[in-house]
Amino acid sequence: MVKLLIIADDFTGALDTSIQFAKRGAVAEVHTEKDVEYEKLSPDVNVVVIDSETRHVSADEAYKVVYRIVDRALKQNIPFIYKKTDSVLRGNVGAELTALCDRSGGRVHFVPAYPDMGRTTNNGIQYVDGVPVARSVFGEDPFDPVLTSNIPELIKNSSDVNVMLISKDDVVGEDKHNGIYIYDAETDKDLLNIAYKLNADHELVTCAGCAGFADALAEMLHIGGSKGSLPVFPEKMFVVCGSVNPVTVRQLDVAEEAGVMRIRLNSTMMLDEKWSTTADAEEKIKYWVSVMQEEGNIILDVNSKYTQNASGEKINPDDRSIVSGNLGRIVKKVIDVESDAMFMLTGGDTLLGAMEALSVYSLRPITELIAGVVAFKFSYLGKDIYCISKSGGFGKENLILELCQILKQGDEISPEAISDEVLMKI
Repeated sequence: MVKLLIIADDFTGALDTSIQFAKRGAVAEVHTEKDVEYEKLSPDVNVVVIDSETRHVSADEAYKVVYRIVDRALKQNIPFIYKKTDSVLRGNVGAELTALCDRSGGRVHFVPAYPDMGRTTNNGIQYVDGVPVARSVFGEDPFDPVLTSNIPELIKNSSDVNVMLISKDDVVGEDKHNGIYIYDAETDKDLLNIAYKLNADHELVTCAGCAGFADALAEMLHIGGSKGSLPVFPEKMFVVCGSVNPVTVRQLDVAEEAGVMRIRLNSTMMLDEKWSTTADAEEKIKYWVSVMQEEGNIILDVNSKYTQNASGEKINPDDRSIVSGNLGRIVKKVIDVESDAMFMLTGGDTLLGAMEALSVYSLRPITELIAGVVAFKFSYLGKDIYCISKSGGFGKENLILELCQILKQGDEISPEAISDEVLMKI
């Protein structure tokens, strides 16, 4: 029985939020199709996650999509709905929260902080590592720059619902008005305190935030049973990076400096939709797989900017969907050659492109290897394929090397017990 619906505006967000429940024993399933047929779900599924893919559409379109998803969920009597938002406020945050508020006819409690990732909220301002988000690298995002750090202002730019700011010392009175309540939080303890108070007031029905508050919400809802054992993951890792975020670019630089082969894709590979079917592609893919098999890891990269590739050729940022589609087709070809690997796909567009190329429409999160880095699996041609995904802006600079070390440990170490001793071996 489905007890919780999570609506995320991109694929990586769907995963890093759903894993907060899956790692506590819930059976979560992530869907790329917006009109989920709830009656056809496996009876053991109790958390459904829908990737609405509304981050890069208009505010009006985002509102309509989320409103429709919420409407269907309420008609299915799903008791809890969580609107996952980007931790640095990208996308149509105001429009989507308004859709949830309008259709539910009540209050939406929005807790956007994610302290584990350096995202904090103070006096309604969103910070990244102590810097207002609009003045951070996310204010320079080539596709979706964050223009304001002021959350009430951000919401009011696309909504006329009531917006209330709740500081850490405030208490929401009994005479609660409908609208969007924004909560300050700077620590995990703050998140848990907010979840505890909302639970005591029976106010967890419609909440919003990123994976940070989802973790606290999971503590309150107790969805699922006992945690099962983890599978033994493949040791070899094939990284496909479609993210242009400077955080990810630095992670690739560090891995390359440590000896991991990094292939910079040229404009033909990224923009020619037929390239993956050519003899050139077949030859190169076989070579890349052989490198992974011999060396243990390999990286395919769209480079630090979409605006220029290794040959110095210019690429239009508007071609993002073409690039992600081609990356997806490359991933499919690689899996067809060698499926016994851990595939790391960075960036929601890259992950979605791969799922579409493989004709896969649902997957199951397994565990969180590192905060914000989710391992999941899906079935392809009767075989379980294991993958890792993360948002482009997540992780320390040695993240890829850290993952390599974790996978090499195999069944000798669980992700929850990664020690400083292990990390020192990197």
